[in-house]
Amino acid sequence: MPYALLPDMEQELIDWLTAHAGLAALHGGRVATELQSDLTCLQVTSLGGGQPWPWEASPEFQVSSWGGTKARASLLDRTLIAAAYELVGTPVDGGHVSGGAVRLKSLWSPDEETNRPRYRSDLSFLIHPA
Repeated sequence: MPYALLPDMEQELIDWLTAHAGLAALHGGRVATELQSDLTCLQVTSLGGGQPWPWEASPEFQVSSWGGTKARASLLDRTLIAAAYELVGTPVDGGHVSGGAVRLKSLWSPDEETNRPRYRSDLSFLIHPA
């Protein structure tokens, strides 16, 4: 194989969001691709992304901030947006993150069936293999 594999950014993002001290104080370690519970949590959904070169990709993710109240969901989402830029410039397993952007910020989107409070934000990263 002439090119190195790119990092699994979905798992790296989940791990990073779980470990981030400011976010963990709000979500209590509940971060996954599946909805965790009726408690405050983050749900990560991969939206795909571009790969213009074998050594560069720009994966995009929707991160849903769920809360028991609208205020709680909003606080989690705003904290997520502030923290997202901290991932830029950091190493991840199998590579590093060299760029990032918030593509969509704080879309109010309560659950269609339960009306449970949720904000959605879309994040994009520029990644390279190690």
